[in-house]
Amino acid sequence: MDITNKNWILNVVNFLKEIEKRNYSWTLSGYDNAKLSSASMFCKLSKIFEKYHKFDTQKLEYIIRKYKNSNTYYIDNTNDAKNIIAETRQAISGLINIDKNDTNINIEKYYNHNNLWFMNNGTWNNPWGAGAQLSHYLFFLQLNPEKNKDKINNVLNKLNEYKKPNGWYFGNPSHHVRINGIMKVFTGLDIINHDYNNDKEILIKIVDEMLNLNPSSGGCNLYDFVYVLCKSIDVNYRVEESKKKLIQIGNVILKYQHPDGGFSYNINSTTPIIYGKRCTPGKRQGGIHGTTLMCMALCMID
Repeated sequence: MDITNKNWILNVVNFLKEIEKRNYSWTLSGYDNAKLSSASMFCKLSKIFEKYHKFDTQKLEYIIRKYKNSNTYYIDNTNDAKNIIAETRQAISGLINIDKNDTNINIEKYYNHNNLWFMNNGTWNNPWGAGAQLSHYLFFLQLNPEKNKDKINNVLNKLNEYKKPNGWYFGNPSHHVRINGIMKVFTGLDIINHDYNNDKEILIKIVDEMLNLNPSSGGCNLYDFVYVLCKSIDVNYRVEESKKKLIQIGNVILKYQHPDGGFSYNINSTTPIIYGKRCTPGKRQGGIHGTTLMCMALCMID
């Protein structure tokens, strides 16, 4: 299918209608585990396709808020701090997508602002992971931006220690890990409405490199590549070349769509595990995780 043929949209909307009937299972063949994540991701899809169908946002909000713990985080059958942080950020993000919010987060439970556990050389050897933690932290701070202005400035100053001509990292990460790390940093900077005019040199360098690279396969790699390359628009640099490449990637993404209308994370398999919890059998079919990533990427390309 060609990205200019909008039939893929109608197919995915039908998939989502069926998922909604199944109480936000991960696939049309079931799997009800990890409900917090499936409902939170579905909120993003309901926002993307709101002009095509009125989804039950009241029910989504009810499901998500059921997981709110007394310590103000959203917890779904895990004691792992990183998973709790990631799922809480995802839950609040989902609520924002359906025009709800939650600013009641006890940020001190997992963060020592004077000694952030993810801001060190060892962590930034893997900029994908470190950038994700930076993005989560900025997300939580931005829930109360005036109160946390100094903390935001402090972590941005620390981030500058890892700023290179072509990204933010330590050591020598591979191209795809570096690009995925840039994407995570960008999501954090976008949350705080960062002015990219001060980063024009690094953005130009990144665009130059990416126009000579292709994304690795898989949902995160494709989505992260699209997110970063779209920044060329922000600096008005090699825009037409970037658009052409983005459309090519969009056509690649459409190959991940299945006859059931959903997208899989890998071209021939759904995501089997999410935040340590089994969510699908990993078969060749559409799933909520792959559909969310691929449709967010296609939305940006569009």
